[in-house]
Amino acid sequence: MSIEKVKENVYAITDGSTRGNVTAYVLPTQIVFVDSGMNIPLIKEFRKHVEQETGKKASILFITHEHGDHVFGNQAFEDCEIITSEFTHKEMLVSKEKNWSPEAIEEWKKNADDPSTLDGLKIALATKTFADEYELVDGDVKVIAKRTGGHTEGSSYIYCPNYNVLFAGDNLFNRQFPWGGPPSANPIKWIEALKEYLSLDIEHYIPGHGQISDKEPIDEFLVYLENVTSLIKEQIATGKSEEEILEQAEKIEYYPPREGREQWKNATLKKWYDVLST
Repeated sequence: MSIEKVKENVYAITDGSTRGNVTAYVLPTQIVFVDSGMNIPLIKEFRKHVEQETGKKASILFITHEHGDHVFGNQAFEDCEIITSEFTHKEMLVSKEKNWSPEAIEEWKKNADDPSTLDGLKIALATKTFADEYELVDGDVKVIAKRTGGHTEGSSYIYCPNYNVLFAGDNLFNRQFPWGGPPSANPIKWIEALKEYLSLDIEHYIPGHGQISDKEPIDEFLVYLENVTSLIKEQIATGKSEEEILEQAEKIEYYPPREGREQWKNATLKKWYDVLST
């Protein structure tokens, strides 16, 4: 695990050791964490490190969306308020019932590189939800959580305008092909979310996966996503078949998926086609 001090009051882990990226905003009287990754020992260590270095205590954990690689460390924050969008909370309840049974977790551990990262896993759900936006003010520092949709319907960004830092969750896979196949993924909402990110005064964008960046990778992804959606819509209008359209969409160049996730591109393009053809 490599803890990166993004700036004076912002810490992050983006080296993949926690699977999904995680971050911490240090406010005047408290620490706000965002997402909890999928490595219980490391997220506990991350919390301890930030608390010891700053002399402040964690009080809130924001969750950007419902996927396991962003929420399986939630139990490290059970003494805190856990906040997420209403949609994400509902999806976590469904997953807890259908996909996160003890038996399913044991199967996951069998296929994990290090099964110990999920030892003692228990699902910690949100204690507070918001419909579209939530604002936290601590002294003269503000943290805004806003649901935009995109990667999932509940996908939210966590933005601190005082620090000029935005944590985007899985609406950003910086310089790698995104996972756009979730049931509620929507490329149109995704485009609008990216435009909103670019409209804000941001110095550092923290993605759900990949390295922290300025706006360049967001510009690149926006261009790619607009090109793909435009092509799909235009070819649907001309009566081309799904197979023909997806074949053309596949040819639009962008960064490849992460190693071991090569199937993501086909599944993502198929999902985007399904949304745009309805």
